[in-house]
Amino acid sequence: MLDTKSAIKSCIGYIESNINNKISLDDIAYHTGISKYYLHRIFKSLTGQSIIDYVQSRKLSSSINELINTNMRVIDIALEYGFDHEQSYIRAFRKKFGYTPLKVRSDQISINITERININDILSINNSVTYKPFYVFKQKFNLIGNKYKILSRSGDNIANNCGRDFFYNHKDKITNAVNPEVYFGYTDWSGYDKGYIYYIPSIQVSDLNHVPEGMVGISIPAHKYVVFRFVGFFRPEEIKGRQVGRLIVHLYRKWITNSGFKSADKFRFEYADIGLSNDNYCELDIYQPIIEENETYIEYAALNPCGQ
Repeated sequence: MLDTKSAIKSCIGYIESNINNKISLDDIAYHTGISKYYLHRIFKSLTGQSIIDYVQSRKLSSSINELINTNMRVIDIALEYGFDHEQSYIRAFRKKFGYTPLKVRSDQISINITERININDILSINNSVTYKPFYVFKQKFNLIGNKYKILSRSGDNIANNCGRDFFYNHKDKITNAVNPEVYFGYTDWSGYDKGYIYYIPSIQVSDLNHVPEGMVGISIPAHKYVVFRFVGFFRPEEIKGRQVGRLIVHLYRKWITNSGFKSADKFRFEYADIGLSNDNYCELDIYQPIIEENETYIEYAALNPCGQ
């Protein structure tokens, strides 16, 4: 089985070792041993930019040293970093930084550059990886699913088994799904101190007017979230609940503690578009509701009484 974090590390290392050469996606894929299709998807989902955009940003950022600290001609700098023509370098430089190379050299302008991705900032769980979180404002939405009470002493596969059973055996009972291929794994932590959680594998619906017998409906108001995205060679059900929980605590402490936000409520949910998944690739997002430090705590999620 391919190791996702090792593949990303190999990818970054190859780019840095060849920063002065022409680099293609085919070259990187061959070096890492991953198809360029999967490598592109993982890198884009993880960082928000394509590998080739990252390569060009690193080349341009690295060229600042020669531009500022040497008397090299612009054409020689361009060739030094694998650009075929001086004008290709100048156009790319202006697009990236908003100024021409000569303008930056002569006017001592400060610009934002792209540094090498720190592999230590990439954390792994099983065979997936996650990088820096991103923030989302999500409008009010509704979910319908099966509600399970899971005791802390239960096995680590309980939630996964519940989610798999719901998605493949029960979700088709829901008649007003927004997208039946998008899975939501809603976790209510309000009973955690008492030794249990509620887990609701579900799908998004247009309204809560038609909750099938035996299921529950959840209405979640508009909210701000911090989102941790896991990408890699795995299926959604392969991620263990406790492992996700421990990793989120670590990420929360690493990225969120100094952000000015705090947890808004005792719930989170997993989001996975099963239509994008296959036997050896998946993207799974973990949404944690947040509020600013000075905001008042509010109970944001409520179970629809008609779905008891």
